[in-house]
Amino acid sequence: MSEIKKSDLALSALTGVLYPLTFMVPYSGILAWILLIPLFWAIVKKSPRDAFKLGLLAGTIGNFIGTYWLIGTLARFGGFSIIISFIFIIFLSAFAGLSFGIFSYATTRLGLFRKPGVLSVLLIASIWTSIEYLFPFLFPYGITNSQADFLPVIQVYDLLGIYVLSFIIVVINVTLMRAIKRFKLNALLPGGEILLSFILLVSILAYGYFRIAQVDVEISQSPKLKIGMVQANFDFLEKTENQEKTVTDRHKEMSEDLKSADLIIWPETSIQAWFSNSSDYLIVRDELGVPEMEGKYFIVGGMSFTPTDPNSEILTDENIIKYNTAFFTDSNGIILGRYHKIKLLLFGEYLPFAKYIPAIKNISPASGDFTPGDKLDLFEIKEKGAKIAPLICYEDIIPSFSRQFVNKGANLIVNITNDAWFGKTIAPYQHLFISIPRAVETRKYLLRSTNTGISAIIDPVGRVVDRTDNFVQTNLEGEVSLMNGGKTLYTRIGDIFPIACSVFWIGFAVVVKLRGKDFT
Repeated sequence: MSEIKKSDLALSALTGVLYPLTFMVPYSGILAWILLIPLFWAIVKKSPRDAFKLGLLAGTIGNFIGTYWLIGTLARFGGFSIIISFIFIIFLSAFAGLSFGIFSYATTRLGLFRKPGVLSVLLIASIWTSIEYLFPFLFPYGITNSQADFLPVIQVYDLLGIYVLSFIIVVINVTLMRAIKRFKLNALLPGGEILLSFILLVSILAYGYFRIAQVDVEISQSPKLKIGMVQANFDFLEKTENQEKTVTDRHKEMSEDLKSADLIIWPETSIQAWFSNSSDYLIVRDELGVPEMEGKYFIVGGMSFTPTDPNSEILTDENIIKYNTAFFTDSNGIILGRYHKIKLLLFGEYLPFAKYIPAIKNISPASGDFTPGDKLDLFEIKEKGAKIAPLICYEDIIPSFSRQFVNKGANLIVNITNDAWFGKTIAPYQHLFISIPRAVETRKYLLRSTNTGISAIIDPVGRVVDRTDNFVQTNLEGEVSLMNGGKTLYTRIGDIFPIACSVFWIGFAVVVKLRGKDFT
């Protein structure tokens, strides 16, 4: 085993720098097919411990660059100082970087990079894929999400989900690294690996072009729904309860321009008033919370509560349960449905253990104390045949939410979010980018209604049909198809592929150990 050299550190750092660029620069996702080569090259002849260190370095750098905007977000949204926020992001980046470290340790412990042949390539790709699936990331920036710009490549998502493309990307990276090494040694190229890579690439491209044409036909033949989204463009600090009438009135006034829309969508917390879960109407200061536009339906982001004791005469923060809620109403303000956000934002909407240790709130006094919902409730416009899956904030980057909604019958996915807390950074673009796979996995339109941008209409092929800019006050109108075709394979079976990858490589490791062979 060789010692870690400066060149190894440089190679690992190079992977770390290139990795986040694929989520930050348009079409730079092409780099994903080669950016792991430097790290793989660095760890080939390293001990598992040294490989772990190099992997951790690459992962920490990559995650820090990719989520640098969290420093400002925590300062503004969580109430932390810039210094504390910076230190926190370093630790958070190092934690996320552990995924690279664990991968590097496992692959070198099993000696896979030094074992030629197709089996070792499949095992390496399986380890990467299973870690990407199982690791508890705060923001799941898997390497597969970098491919959203390349429509023919991502169509495979409707078969086995996003992780199958992570697997293929790693196979290509390993194959290219081995080919380069063999070429430098004037040795025979790794024929088995090259053949495997060729078959995988040709297969996903052929399937991609076939499915794009097929889905386009279904889009054209499906029933239509006219929609409008209001992007009122309030800064994070402007959206307070003191401003509730100003915020509501602007949304109402802008909605009146959406005369042709059947469904009008307002973003997350677009109404700053609190509503009891027993309320039948959306009323703000004795006025309807939505404009009276005959025949229109509204999805409105707001906040709701349930008293812990129904008999309480006085309600305070201490005796109510708070929810981040999407309301579904008609133009008379009658509440037809509610969905309480399930996946809450750490340090924004809740602090872990604060319920049991109240003193924790002193760490981040600006953090909320919301409670997660527990039901996936659809919103339905019966006369239009629309069955809507309402996702809130970053629930649109988690595959399981949209998949479960579609299994319940959803034929349209709507995401309401308030990305103002990202500030003027790359984050809103990243959020849009990594939400695109939800449309392809389920073959449904995805509508993203945001407070400050980027609002967008994404079709079932993954095309961004229309979108707004960031931090502008505007409406977005369009027509979407209600996709009532059969469920995709992924919708039916879920994340079977990464689970199978885990069973495959762990089973291999167990067999090797039971045979008494040295992993290395």
